[in-house]
Amino acid sequence: MPTVGRMTAITSTAYSRDLGDELRRLREKFTGLTGFAFAEQLGWDPSKVSNIENGKARASEIDLVHYLMTCGRDSVYFEQFRERYRYAFDPYVVQVSDNLRTVAMAEATAKKITSFDGLTMPGLIQTPEYARALFTEGGHAAPEDIEKYVQLRIDRQAIMNRPARPECLFYVHEVRHEALDVRVRVRGPCRLVVAAAG
Repeated sequence: MPTVGRMTAITSTAYSRDLGDELRRLREKFTGLTGFAFAEQLGWDPSKVSNIENGKARASEIDLVHYLMTCGRDSVYFEQFRERYRYAFDPYVVQVSDNLRTVAMAEATAKKITSFDGLTMPGLIQTPEYARALFTEGGHAAPEDIEKYVQLRIDRQAIMNRPARPECLFYVHEVRHEALDVRVRVRGPCRLVVAAAG
């Protein structure tokens, strides 16, 4: 496996690229430095900063401490980031991200998707009406943003129309939404398993 400085260059994942992008935004916001100037300040090769920020190499814990402290982040921030970074390069683990791009990238490259949800139907098989009702009744989205979020959810479903779509298995545990139409779209090599409490 090739190395970059003392870091190990490994295959990036959607999540490692997302967290690398978060580091880049922190550097730009809190230091105002270019990647080259930041590397110089840390005594690193510029390629090390680039590879970390592009999610192409796993930074050591010490490197993360130096990086984040140089950006003015405290130890609490470091601990929270380290916990998320822990699985950044694991191709079989997708952390739920606030960044929809990360989820979409993981789904787009997946060969198999297995999902369990105890409260709602999975987003990949929701109808627009169901998604809209979730956003409206859930109160987690401003009314003016609901249609945008519904469209983003439906756009993610494009992977289900590809010739080489992922094999999907969705486990749903007793979804009850009396006010919602629970019709879903199940296509291709997908299975839906519904379990009732009992």
